Amino acid sequence: MKATNNLKTHRKSLRLALEHRGGEIGRPRPRAKHGKIFLPGEPIPETGIYEVIHDRAHRTAHEVVMHGQDLFPACDQCDARVRFKLIRTAPYIFDDQDFVEEP
Repeated sequence: MKATNNLKTHRKSLRLALEHRGGEIGRPRPRAKHGKIFLPGEPIPETGIYEVIHDRAHRTAHEVVMHGQDLFPACDQCDARVRFKLIRTAPYIFDDQDFVEEP
């Protein structure tokens, strides 16, 4: 009986965690690919939200939106020692076929 209660508690915790982050059971939100770290000057592989990690903590890490195929920039203070990590992909609205301007 105790194992059954533990399983029910685990399922409830999982459901609450998924609801809190905006997901549904069976439909997790897109995640970063293996936590790869990107460097300034490299092409941005996918449009999405990236974590910016500065050198020597001159600034706390923060999130930004980056457009795919642009290049990761250098920081004004860290220069090329800044790093980027994909948090999740997110399409750019004007790349969507319903919002592209007709020539």
